[in-house]
Amino acid sequence: MGKSPKPLTILCHPDIAKWGEVQKLIEQGHTVVSTATPIPENITVLNVDLILHPAAWHMTPKHRKYLSLAVAAARKQRYPKEK
Repeated sequence: MGKSPKPLTILCHPDIAKWGEVQKLIEQGHTVVSTATPIPENITVLNVDLILHPAAWHMTPKHRKYLSLAVAAARKQRYPKEK
């Protein structure tokens, strides 16, 4: 497997960091930082290319029409219905 010519910086939830797919990203030369370990000072949320977390949402102008769905899904996760 070759190294990526355009490596990304990825902030990752500890459970997701264990995934085989994430390990392959590391092998390809991407920087993967788990939130379970101290985050290096040179990495901030502002310079992270990708955040992998069960509750993370990604929004760009192209995804604008999905904003209401993202808000609804986040609310369901944050405030699940009690049975």
